[in-house]
Amino acid sequence: MNKKVIHFENKFVLAGIILFLCICIFISVNTEGTVDSGDSIMHYLYAKYAFLHPSHFLNHWAKPVFVLLSAPFAQFGFTGIKIFNSLIASLIMLFTYLTAKKINTKNAYLSVIFLLAAPFNIIIIFSGLTEPLFALFLILTLYLFLDGKEKTAIIVLSFLPFVRSEGIIILGVYAFFLLLKKKYKIIPLLFTGHLLYSIIGFFYYHDFLWVFTKIPYAKLNSTYGSGDIFHFANQLFYVIGLPLYILVVLGIISSIFLFLKNPIKDLILKKSERLTLIYLCFITYFIAHSLFWYFGIFNSMGLKRVLIGVIPLISLICLDGFNFLTQLFKNKIIKNSISFIFIFFIILFPFTKSPASFNFKKDFSLKPDQHLIVQMVNDFKLKDNDYLYYYFPAYISIVLEIDHFNPDTRKSLLELVKEQEIPFNAFIIWDNWFSVVEEGVSYDKLKNDIRLKEAKSYEKDGAKLVVFVRNDL
Repeated sequence: MNKKVIHFENKFVLAGIILFLCICIFISVNTEGTVDSGDSIMHYLYAKYAFLHPSHFLNHWAKPVFVLLSAPFAQFGFTGIKIFNSLIASLIMLFTYLTAKKINTKNAYLSVIFLLAAPFNIIIIFSGLTEPLFALFLILTLYLFLDGKEKTAIIVLSFLPFVRSEGIIILGVYAFFLLLKKKYKIIPLLFTGHLLYSIIGFFYYHDFLWVFTKIPYAKLNSTYGSGDIFHFANQLFYVIGLPLYILVVLGIISSIFLFLKNPIKDLILKKSERLTLIYLCFITYFIAHSLFWYFGIFNSMGLKRVLIGVIPLISLICLDGFNFLTQLFKNKIIKNSISFIFIFFIILFPFTKSPASFNFKKDFSLKPDQHLIVQMVNDFKLKDNDYLYYYFPAYISIVLEIDHFNPDTRKSLLELVKEQEIPFNAFIIWDNWFSVVEEGVSYDKLKNDIRLKEAKSYEKDGAKLVVFVRNDL
């Protein structure tokens, strides 16, 4: 490819990413959706109130690096956190493209199209979830490493477990790679993030090992049960869609051919970056989550969104799959025809009626339980009343515009159950998901509490919300 074509491609890709960012900002400002009613909102709330509660910057569940980087954006409301993830998604596209160029992959521009054509990758942008930031740290590390900035890359990577806990898995793969390449002097840099946060957190937790002891997932059980070993193999379809799923399979097949084609010694010297830092990272991450869900450990919920954490690697694997597919045809006309048809199918797929495609009404709007919350707040005119609230669903805090972490304004239902006397201004909200699964408080438990009476209940598409107040009111 001559320099003029390369220059045009770079400008075309950059212009496309900028346009994509502008569209994402527009959607962020003009839609109410939060993708889910749980973690998406809680991560946003931790970031929003981090300056009032500095311990959030050291909260393992909230993800310290995510809170640090997103907190300024969260001050502008949930729209701000969606714009933050829009910026992150744009940077992921940029560095995925640059990485594809670094490894001299043909049709590098397609890596950006693949990211755009993975339906759930676009949907998750408009949330407060941490997977996009994890993906950015992952692809930035890979790009820097391939660019010869190995020490900087490993330092960036060392903070990955503080974006999402499974960053430990990726650290392990890179440690293996450094040992393979005999880069022993760089290995200690993998501990940079843990060391820095250990020192900072010591002044709050009085424990240098808090980076390990405070991990909320470090337990060999799960509140959410377990499932099939092939669960994530099935869920990958709903994340990236059929055409990209085919390319992932072809990409993995091409990597197997690459491995079998070269002697081990030559592989270690020349091909290990591609096979280890792309394929082994993806496969290890994928297998780990499959095992977590299968054995019901580390509080795994089997959520498909965890695959977004490695979406840049998936895009690069798809690119290998695409190139592998087109190379099967020697005739130029047939090759170009197959390429055009497949690219057209990839771009069209997110807008088809497949269960893995976009559902604009569902994906970018409020969930049924959130509609009930809005209705309840309006019915009781809660913004005009000085209540002490008892509830778990975090979206209530957004609608009421109250500090979710201030015990003077909100407490959990578990605290209500344990209290001997219910405050006069108590306003209790029970729902049929978070109250039951996360707190273990059933509807009957509150219904049978003689201190309470049911004020009103709401139901919509399987979601249920019940309001309780003191019995003497």
